Amino acid sequence: MGVHVSSQTESRVPFGLGVASDPMALRRGGKKLPMEDVCYYQWPLPGIDQFGLFGICDGHGGAEAARSASKLLPEMVANILSDSLKRERVLSLCDASDVLKDAFFQTEAGMNHHYEGCTATLLLVWTNGEDNFFAQCANLGDSACVMNVDGELIKMTEDHRITSYGERLRIQETGQPLKEGETRLCGLNLARMLGDKFLKQQDSRFSSEPYISQVVQINQASKAFALMASDGLWDVISVKKAIQLVLQTRERYSMDGENLAEKTANILLSEARTVRTKDNTSIIFLDFDTSRISCKAES
Repeated sequence: MGVHVSSQTESRVPFGLGVASDPMALRRGGKKLPMEDVCYYQWPLPGIDQFGLFGICDGHGGAEAARSASKLLPEMVANILSDSLKRERVLSLCDASDVLKDAFFQTEAGMNHHYEGCTATLLLVWTNGEDNFFAQCANLGDSACVMNVDGELIKMTEDHRITSYGERLRIQETGQPLKEGETRLCGLNLARMLGDKFLKQQDSRFSSEPYISQVVQINQASKAFALMASDGLWDVISVKKAIQLVLQTRERYSMDGENLAEKTANILLSEARTVRTKDNTSIIFLDFDTSRISCKAES
């Protein structure tokens, strides 16, 4: 199966965008894995010029839940932001937590998947019309997003694997703590996801409550970038190594201007292939350092 990338009005994205995705093969038999990742993006959101979004859903038990979520989430966000009061509130407070929380809640309510589920990582980006961008992320599962602003690493997601400390703590607070060494819940290594309605009915420790990041402000001079990827990348490449690869690619291909983001996404993907990831891998790379591009255009 090919790459599932759904997009709209891609030519209008006001910064560098690279998307790369591959089902990857199981090395022993070389058999292709079914593709259960879905990448999607919209800029601007229909009727809402200042906002756009970028997301990755990684399905388990099939690709249908991921496809549903990647269709519903943008619709819900756009629907909420079409209310001018809610939109103004985001712009004046520089915070879209409520919008993201509601969109995830409504998406979960609208999904009718009993035996399939998916991770969901969504980055909402908006502009105040003065060359500043703002980014805020919401996630469930283990498709992570990191940002680098002024050389500082900012983690935009939380890991909801059963093995992660934060999730074990949350589960403990439900009054049904995990046993020592227990790494799966009903056979799954994730405790938060969209869908999987049957499991959620069976075990109240599963959750669809997203983690919401802080808001990151990005100005032209901050040389900022955002990297989102499904666990196929993070299983084999550390955040530190990924950031290093991005910076090396920037250095090496700095004259490539507009193709740089695409090149970066593909270099990260091929690195995951080289170090033999065993999972579907999807990457979205946003390059907010547009100074290079505009300088090139002017020269």
